[in-house]
Amino acid sequence: MEKEIERAYSMDDKSSHYSITSHILPSLGAHSNRKIKLRGYIISPSNPRYRAWDAFLVLLVFYTAWATPFQFGFLDRPHGPIDTIDNIVNGFFAIDIILTFFVAYLDTSTYSMIDDPKLIALRYIKSGFMLDLISIIPSELVRSALPHSLQSYGYFSMLRLWRLRRASVMFAR
Repeated sequence: MEKEIERAYSMDDKSSHYSITSHILPSLGAHSNRKIKLRGYIISPSNPRYRAWDAFLVLLVFYTAWATPFQFGFLDRPHGPIDTIDNIVNGFFAIDIILTFFVAYLDTSTYSMIDDPKLIALRYIKSGFMLDLISIIPSELVRSALPHSLQSYGYFSMLRLWRLRRASVMFAR
């Protein structure tokens, strides 16, 4: 009996009946080759195309982090190319708002990928949707809707700095 136990412990992990690490748990830092099956129109957050889109948006966040304080400090109203570039950047973030409603997320309590569109939408609406939506409103629209005494460009445009959270989320990942 002792010899059988000794032989079982001396065998390498792959063939041992007593080792659970080689069959259940991957080694520390290993990546699984399993594909997570999501609904047809739901995007995995680890999808390479979505990661590239996210990296592109981080570049736009850096532009926003530089341009917004500059415009706040030195311009009464942006015009010409600056205004056009701001609206294009806002357009990309508007696309991202729509796209976020189709990106699955990892539930931190169960560590399962959630691909239910209702749960994804509810989570996004509860977290950052309103500030994301406010940050893409063109400043010209706000100036035309507000009374003349509140038409300062800078204060409203500073809400665009809310986008900086995207960079921090990406670097935290």
